[in-house]
Amino acid sequence: MAMRAGKRTPETKKLTRRQLLQAGAVGAAGLAAGAITPVSMPSGSRSRSASSGPQRPNILFINVDQLGMEPIGAHGCTDVNTPNIDRLAGEGTTFRESHCADPICCPTRASWFTGRMSCEHAVVYNNTPIRKDLPDLGRWLRDRGYEAVHSGKWHVPGRSLPNSFDIVYGEHWDGEYADESVVRAAEAYLRNRTSSDPFFLVVGLLQPHDCCYWAGPYGKPPANQPYPEIMDKLPALPPNFNYEMAEAQLAKQQGSHRIGVKGKSVTEDWSEETWRYYIWSYHRDVEMVDAVVGHMLEALEDSGCADNTIVIFGSDHGEGHGRHHRILKEYLYDEIVKVPLIYSCPGRLPENQQDTGHLVSGVDLVPTVCDFAGIEPPPDQRGRSLRPLLAGNRTEWREFVAAECFIAGRMIRTPQFKYITYKGDPVEQLFDMKNDPWEVENLATESRHSSVIEDHRKLLAEWEATLKPAPEAPGLPGE
Repeated sequence: MAMRAGKRTPETKKLTRRQLLQAGAVGAAGLAAGAITPVSMPSGSRSRSASSGPQRPNILFINVDQLGMEPIGAHGCTDVNTPNIDRLAGEGTTFRESHCADPICCPTRASWFTGRMSCEHAVVYNNTPIRKDLPDLGRWLRDRGYEAVHSGKWHVPGRSLPNSFDIVYGEHWDGEYADESVVRAAEAYLRNRTSSDPFFLVVGLLQPHDCCYWAGPYGKPPANQPYPEIMDKLPALPPNFNYEMAEAQLAKQQGSHRIGVKGKSVTEDWSEETWRYYIWSYHRDVEMVDAVVGHMLEALEDSGCADNTIVIFGSDHGEGHGRHHRILKEYLYDEIVKVPLIYSCPGRLPENQQDTGHLVSGVDLVPTVCDFAGIEPPPDQRGRSLRPLLAGNRTEWREFVAAECFIAGRMIRTPQFKYITYKGDPVEQLFDMKNDPWEVENLATESRHSSVIEDHRKLLAEWEATLKPAPEAPGLPGE
């Protein structure tokens, strides 16, 4: 049952609790059957510091796959119904200038949990393993007094979940589990936990990732669309659906998603109607994940832990859904690199706030969580704690945010401009994000912007000089 925005009445809460108890029996059965795996810890492996007192908050990190910033009701989208994500936004702070560290599944997830950039943790593609010597957030909190629990999608190659979390539901590295079962397992944990330690609970949801299956070699759309009754309800094509602009070759190649021996684009034969159906279908996937987010929030509330639990909601990367005539991910335009990020804990954090002025990154997760937990973050963090921003404190903030893509790609985003470059490719892009939010006018070739380009090149060089690339990371494509 999808959760309504706003507070529930006692009658509704009673009914929902009964329904969730029935659903939770499935998760509890999984616990008994070993689907949720308690991990044996070596004796004395946790250090109980003075900060591990009862006042430390629980932390619930709900993450979804392939949800961009735009298709959320609270962000102004009228083609999708997301009451539960909207409720989170209404009860917390949503960062409207939130960017992923790398717009590919595994790299950005490794950045979430290490606080390091892709070139540093070595997960530069979806199949490259993470550096063994880097701690991850689950392991870091587990060893410092938190009970670390993971349910659902992990997708960090080379790192076994039981090595980092006390309790695990689902250990496959890809982790494409049914979202309902993931939430039921997390609910079973909340209902059955006996530890007095605060918890760090990660709930990894799959949707709206299913939009990817339109793009596989066997995913050709039907010649006749199956739902003629919704023709007048299909979303309009975006303003940047058709555009003409020079792009780096690697970005062009990834964005078109070519398959087969002849390199034919997946979408080459799509009609405009097919594109609109694709966007409509993507929105339905978004609504699917919104429903289970509601179940998770309701389970948290019914557990009695909500008042002392900071809920973090985020997405690994966005989705093309027709922007720049593209689908899926793996490039650096805003529809892919900008992602929702919400922090909520009514009574503890400000409610109904939209932060539009601070540039934030996926690498901010580790220092922020550690700040709330009262512990030092791992060394060489590339992010910053968002806690002062959430408290409404005036604080000096970064002047730009950076992202990587397929090793060669780099993005530098300042308050007004976005700069994109790919190593070894002469094509550079510069967009005025205040006056050209759809990114259709490349200013890099205009002499009047030469000083802006040079400033962003310097920012990139200075930022790269601070990084410590992994010695085992793959080289540039083609090397």
